[in-house]
Amino acid sequence: MPRSTFPSVISFSNQREPVTTPPDEFANYGEHLANAVDVQEIDVNLYMSKELWLPLGARGAFGGQIVAQALRAAFHTVGKTFQVHSLHSYFILPGDVSMPVLYEVIPLRDGRSFATRFVRAKQRGKAIFVCSCSFTKDYDVPTVEHQSTMPKVPAPENLKSAEELMEQELANNNLSAKYRDYLQKRLDEDRPVDYREVDPKDIDDNDRWVSDNQNLSRSARWCVTRGKLSDDPQLHACVIAYISDSGFLLTAARATGIGRRGFGMMASLDHSIYFHKNMRADEWFLYDMHSPRSGDGRGVSFGRIYTKDGVLAATTSQEGLIRLTKTEQEKLRNKANQDNIGDSKL
Repeated sequence: MPRSTFPSVISFSNQREPVTTPPDEFANYGEHLANAVDVQEIDVNLYMSKELWLPLGARGAFGGQIVAQALRAAFHTVGKTFQVHSLHSYFILPGDVSMPVLYEVIPLRDGRSFATRFVRAKQRGKAIFVCSCSFTKDYDVPTVEHQSTMPKVPAPENLKSAEELMEQELANNNLSAKYRDYLQKRLDEDRPVDYREVDPKDIDDNDRWVSDNQNLSRSARWCVTRGKLSDDPQLHACVIAYISDSGFLLTAARATGIGRRGFGMMASLDHSIYFHKNMRADEWFLYDMHSPRSGDGRGVSFGRIYTKDGVLAATTSQEGLIRLTKTEQEKLRNKANQDNIGDSKL
């Protein structure tokens, strides 16, 4: 069976069909991922996406890729001496992978230590995404520091990859044909990032930031790019932004106790990242996530990104739509009616 392209992508850099990646050759994955977050300059402060990825079953381009490309465009306007320390963004419309995204960078401030940029991503003349980014130079004077402690979790080498888990699930003969086909298509996709999910029961957290319902509202995963990246810290920040959107909103959905197939629509509304320390995306890091609240068709998640040696390198937050399917809505209505009938008999 033919392999899917790496990743499932539309290329605008040369208008040719993207080259397929052999199934067992990961050496060039770093180069592919670097290209996936890169942008092409077409005018002063105006950039264009080189690639867009449509995840299986998604309504539009992968949100993390839009965030990463917007950040990459902003980086091009501040110079190599600056590093991003915060990013705040809003998703407005789904990205259409049939055409490139244009990134308009608006310089707001250029100071000696800080620079601020506003980025508007557009398609067909309409904004689909906006973000503000703040950059700073290295602070080389003595300072006080503190950070939360990384939870104790199993090492990534002791956990199964996403591919191994899908193969394990496909071995179940009781799967529906539709779900089996979905899993097989996901397994056939080439993925630039290796994710290793941690069972919430295996999270030992002395610096507990989840007080109630920990097993449902908490998730964690080890992440690493499949190929090596260059030493450019700005590239690594963009790749971290890319990865930070993956599985984040699902944390809020899981916290409700309803399975993924009970949600008819899930979409990111906003996304924020605080970059505390430079880190490498091609070395294992832990993405620790929790959701304190969901309701009114929305859910909120917070995340902490730790290097393998325990340095808190980034903090994230996101709110998104988590709307139930009509079937699941009807189940909740029926349950509420039954509860009301039971209360009336008391």
